[in-house]
Amino acid sequence: MNVSYCQLLAVALVLTLVACDQKKESEVLAPISTSSDAALFSVGSLEVFQSDLDHYLQERHEGRNDASTQKIALAELVERAQFAQAAKDSNLENDPIVRAEFARILATRYKEKSLHPQVKAIADQEISEKRLKEIYQQNLDRFASPEKRQVAVLWLNPNRNPERQKQYVEKLNSARKWFSENPSVKDDPDQGFSVLSVDHSEHAASRYKGGVVGWLQAAGGFDAFSKAVADIAFGIEHDGAVSDVVVRDEGVFLVRLMKRQVGSHRSFESVKTELKNAEQQRLRAVAEKNFKETVEKMHPVKWLQPSPETKP
Repeated sequence: MNVSYCQLLAVALVLTLVACDQKKESEVLAPISTSSDAALFSVGSLEVFQSDLDHYLQERHEGRNDASTQKIALAELVERAQFAQAAKDSNLENDPIVRAEFARILATRYKEKSLHPQVKAIADQEISEKRLKEIYQQNLDRFASPEKRQVAVLWLNPNRNPERQKQYVEKLNSARKWFSENPSVKDDPDQGFSVLSVDHSEHAASRYKGGVVGWLQAAGGFDAFSKAVADIAFGIEHDGAVSDVVVRDEGVFLVRLMKRQVGSHRSFESVKTELKNAEQQRLRAVAEKNFKETVEKMHPVKWLQPSPETKP
C-alpha cells in the first residue's frame, strides 16, 4: 500500500472513529451533539449520528439542509464509513500515520474546547487604565528617547608613540586656537571644523566633511573610536563649543558639539494601545502555560521503554 492511499484511509478512519466513540470522548470534551442525537446508520462496528450529518452539511455543503443535499451528504458519509471500516479491518488503527493523525485531531479539538474560550475571554476583557498606567510606569525606559548630539571631530593617531603624541597635541592645540580666532567658523556650528579637518584629522569618514561624524548617543557606537568621541562630546556644555585637546588610548581628539536633540518620553496616551496589546499577549501566554502544565499534571507520562534521557 503506498503512503498517499494509507493517509487517505487514515483520515477517513480518524473522522469516523471520532463519531463512533462519542461517549468515550465526552469524558474529556463537551459533547458536540444533544442527548437526543440519533444513530443514522452503521457500517460494521462504526455508527454515524445525526450530529455527524449536521456537521458534514455545514462543512462540505455550506449548511444547506434540503432533502436533495442531505441525500448526497448521506451517500458521502456512507462511502467514508465503508472506507473507514475497511481500514479498521486492515488493522490500520495501529498504523503510525493513523495514530499520529488521531492524536493531532484530538489534541487540536481539546484545545478548541478547553483553551480557546480562555484565550477569547482574555481578548475580550477590558484592561483598566489604572493597570495600563502601572505597566507604563514600570517600563518607562522602553518609551524613552535618549538625548543625541551632533558632533564634529579632529582625530590624530600617534599609535602610542610618546614623541608623536606630543606633536599631535601641539598640532590640535594650534587648530583649537585658530578655531577660536575665526568667528566665521566659531559662530556657525553647522560647519563643524570646516577646513581644519583636512590637515588636522586622520579620520577618513569625516576628514573631508568638516570633521562631522553625525549624531551620537551618550553610549556612542559599537567601536572604541565613537565611544571616545561620545564621551568627550557629552562633557561639552554649550552648542557650538569645542573641547580641550584630549589624549586617550584611542588617539588625540578635539571635539565640537554642533547641536543637541533633547531626549524625551513617549506619552502614556501614545502607547496606550501598545500597552494593552502587550498585556493581553502576556495574559494569553500565562493561560497557555497554565493549561499545558495542568494537562501534564493530570496525564503524566509512563515510560514503557527507557526514556531518551536515560538511554546510554
